[in-house]
Amino acid sequence: MPVQSKLKGLIAEFGLSQKQLAEHLGITLRAFNDKINGKKDFSLNEARIISCYFGKQIEEIFLEFEFTKTKHNSKGA
Repeated sequence: MPVQSKLKGLIAEFGLSQKQLAEHLGITLRAFNDKINGKKDFSLNEARIISCYFGKQIEEIFLEFEFTKTKHNSKGA
């Protein structure tokens, strides 16, 4: 799922407006819209603030793919 969709989904889930989250980040609504629409990137600090706000890991929101843990056979194949 694209980053923008994840973040938009969280905003809706928490009943927020984009303006409210922009204000929480200390940026303008226009800057926030550019970032959520993929025209600009969120800074690392902004990503940290967003992840803390939603109680999620940065990776859960800002990575487009999911990591999976795999077991390695120590005896070889």
